Amino acid sequence: MVALINVESSLPRPLWALVRHLATQPGRKQSLADAKALLSPPTLFKEGTDTAQVFDKALRLATGLGLVSNDEGKLALLEKINGDDIAAFYDLVRWRVLTRVTPEAVATDPSLTDGKDLLRALCWFLTRGSQSEAVTKKTFGGEQHKVLDDGLGNPLQNETRWNLFTYWAPALGFANWQLLGEEGTPGLVPDPTRAVRGVVRTLWKPGTRLDGQTFVSGLLDALPVFPGGAFSEALGLPTGPRGVADSMAFALQRGQEDGWLRLTTASDASNGIQYLDPAAAGGVGLFTDVEIGDVIHV
Repeated sequence: MVALINVESSLPRPLWALVRHLATQPGRKQSLADAKALLSPPTLFKEGTDTAQVFDKALRLATGLGLVSNDEGKLALLEKINGDDIAAFYDLVRWRVLTRVTPEAVATDPSLTDGKDLLRALCWFLTRGSQSEAVTKKTFGGEQHKVLDDGLGNPLQNETRWNLFTYWAPALGFANWQLLGEEGTPGLVPDPTRAVRGVVRTLWKPGTRLDGQTFVSGLLDALPVFPGGAFSEALGLPTGPRGVADSMAFALQRGQEDGWLRLTTASDASNGIQYLDPAAAGGVGLFTDVEIGDVIHV
């Protein structure tokens, strides 16, 4: 599979368009030529865009991720996908991206293929808190300078990769655009709410109760790009001063507010997991136990 934040790769939306088209006729192989003609008309993008190339990139990524097969010009889905549920689709893509390579490969192989470029960029980005200054095309170069070993280089080596990152990080549920920012220079901030909610929905049924450390360990196993996760640790990135990264803490607070998480502290607890909580005394919250709420889809 090609690098994900590279000019050779597809953006998320064309990938979804292809998969959604194939999902409308489940179980049937469809002609490559017909799919290409339908999904890449000249009027689809602004004048001068090679729409056929957009389709080719989406197909190459779909086959690379094991979502679609191309057997002598006949396309077929390899996964059962609901063409009306884009959130579930991005959950699947996120899982495929996060499980393609080992932490050792991310940390020692300087190539960008198999999504290692995106994984490294996410690891760096999630060391930032959701209350940190937003990253923009004017600031990303300085913000990520020298965060990785010299042999790997900066996670985002040029503006093209930054631009592609601004599509992939939100699509996979790790970021959002800053609501208020400098005019003409939108900024990206960590917001992993959708990624965390997707893992919670997959791993635990509503009503499940578990201790805080088991819960956090489950999230880090499934989302190893967070500080404390396997990819981030392999890259030697800092874990932060609290039990969960500030970027993850934002998602946990959203979970409490929206009802799909309940974080509680035992009255006799001598310790617990600390997390950034601006509403708590000293700005630090604490929990020892977690209950999965009934509200999962928000």
